[in-house]
Amino acid sequence: MSLTSTCSLSVGVSSEAEEIPSWMRSPELLALQHNLTFPESATASPVTLRRAHRCRRFSVDLSEMRSLRLFFADPACTSGQLVVASRESQYKILHFHHGGLDRLAATLHQWHQLLYPRLDTDAEETLPYRHFMVCRPEVSRDELHPEEGQVPMITSLAWKDLLNERGQVEDDLALRKGIFFGGLEPALRKIVWPFLLHCYSYQSTYEDREQIDAIRRQEYEEIQKRRLSMNPEQAEHFWRNVVCIVEKDVVRTDRGNPYYAGEDNPNIEIMKNILLNYAVYNSRLGYTQGMSDLLAPLLAELNSEIEAFWCFAGLMQRSVAVCTPTDIDMDRNLCYLRELVRIMVPDFYAHLQKHTDALELLFCHRWILLCLKREFPTEVALVMWEACWVNYLTDHFHLFLCLAIMCVYADDVIAQDLRTDEMLLHFSSLAMYMDGNLILRKARGLLHHFRRLDRLPCTLAGLCRQCGPGMWDSTHDPVIECVDHNDAPCPYLSNYE
Repeated sequence: MSLTSTCSLSVGVSSEAEEIPSWMRSPELLALQHNLTFPESATASPVTLRRAHRCRRFSVDLSEMRSLRLFFADPACTSGQLVVASRESQYKILHFHHGGLDRLAATLHQWHQLLYPRLDTDAEETLPYRHFMVCRPEVSRDELHPEEGQVPMITSLAWKDLLNERGQVEDDLALRKGIFFGGLEPALRKIVWPFLLHCYSYQSTYEDREQIDAIRRQEYEEIQKRRLSMNPEQAEHFWRNVVCIVEKDVVRTDRGNPYYAGEDNPNIEIMKNILLNYAVYNSRLGYTQGMSDLLAPLLAELNSEIEAFWCFAGLMQRSVAVCTPTDIDMDRNLCYLRELVRIMVPDFYAHLQKHTDALELLFCHRWILLCLKREFPTEVALVMWEACWVNYLTDHFHLFLCLAIMCVYADDVIAQDLRTDEMLLHFSSLAMYMDGNLILRKARGLLHHFRRLDRLPCTLAGLCRQCGPGMWDSTHDPVIECVDHNDAPCPYLSNYE
């Protein structure tokens, strides 16, 4: 990297000859699709990345840039991304996977201070770029839940202590609270997930679960027989509407996971069978794109076709799950999230109001649909899933996770006054580089703050009505205030009551 007083930045960028590295695909290809890549000159059209050279040099004249932004993605603040934006809203995203971003930040900061030691309003307008920002995601102590860090993980020993001699979970609240705050030991997922996904009740005994397993094994075999015994007309319809879509999806789902890697991997076929059988089991829902993303981690952890099927079925039946991008499901979640942003992140809400269609929250759709699976590494995403599945304090924790991302990473959106399409690119570029543990802590703190509100608008009444055990206790029952409906009965409040 070289940096000169003439306001130019030059960085060596390595690339593979055969393909674009996986870590560049999401933000870079999105930039290409939206015509946001840097052209070779001011008059040239944007061009795709060259693949012929192993190492390329990226140079840019900072006097032509709108902003420089550094996003740290690790607690040590050494790794992350440098995002350079032109005045035409074209972006270059440089990823620092193995450190060094802190040294670049120090260099840029010193250079910035040397060139512009004092700024007034007029001088700021003449800067070679309008914003130089360093984003170090942090959550202060007063933003955390009071019990943050005080509840230990559910370990094998803790799990045994929760069971009586018959195998019943004697204190499911302690189990759910432990998973919510401390997480679940990965080795226990095969045992505990069926409880969280309603395959077993907490009061079931060892004997009960053996009987349930036998019954469901037989049910699964019958479902598969129904699929394989379709008449030609049914089979043709099923192939056209389900099979061909599933076959395309499974071969590109989680192939980076060793469980699904390699050619002719039998686990791909198992995943396909589960999805096809589920489409028969729940013919009303059938199969929609995205289901393979939700199933893949279940199968990889459970390593059993039948267990994965029934856990997947339980996941699909969760009352607040958005497993399909239907208007009703997505609109309900977006309505809740919009209101949460309005109440709890008012500065960002004001920014959204300024831009056309920004309140549609397009950047959140994938978060909600896949429960943030593509925004964080698998292990972190699974911890988030478990925190949602336990229904501790709320059935809608996934919305507070989305809210936490906005709280932590939206300041730059506001400072840059990003438009709707730029917001989509901004949040997409953060995928796999956000601090998941910090987001979890922030989300728990936001939930605690939400529960302390004395009054809620009727638009959020459903968050109270649909909650599981422990959401609202005898000491906290918020007043639901009806917003103006032009003298018509409030649809939210009537449902709540």
